[in-house]
Amino acid sequence: MRMLVPVFLVFTALAFSPVQSSPGGAGSALEAKSATRPAPEWKNTSWLNSDRPLSLPSLKGRVVLLNFWVFTCYNCTNTVPALKTIDRSYRNRGLTVIGIHTPEFPPYGGEHDVNNVAAALRKEGIEYANAQDNDRATWRLYGIQAWPSFVLIDKRGQIRYESVGEFHVDDRTHREWNRRIEALLAE
Repeated sequence: MRMLVPVFLVFTALAFSPVQSSPGGAGSALEAKSATRPAPEWKNTSWLNSDRPLSLPSLKGRVVLLNFWVFTCYNCTNTVPALKTIDRSYRNRGLTVIGIHTPEFPPYGGEHDVNNVAAALRKEGIEYANAQDNDRATWRLYGIQAWPSFVLIDKRGQIRYESVGEFHVDDRTHREWNRRIEALLAE
């Protein structure tokens, strides 16, 4: 009887755990959207690493990779080196990487303070534009539910791929992102 309870709990946990399937194979976090949809227009007014607020219409003709993150998130900062390599590799070829810094609520850790975000960008060596999303308006527009999350938008402003979770330089998901970005740049 003692053995049955733990076995039951393990099977119950497995039965109700989320399983994600995607075109990249088992365990891949990058999902192709079966039907593209227009990317919503964000309205963020507080920007770092940009001389002006960026808008979707101003980026028409460029591929855009949105990264929803917060500087106190371990998984988010673990992904930064891979994002920096993507930015460096494709910036001059037509890709714009944009960080959407979305703090947790209620506020803690100074996540809402623009000076703390700027310090985190300097510490991480992030050069691509970052918008502050303190009210979570952009988070909600895109239906984001976890950090870090990524949305890849094609040159016509259509969402083509979405992903959740950490990835690293030259791991399978990073290579998959590179393939997807190159394909969209070639369209």
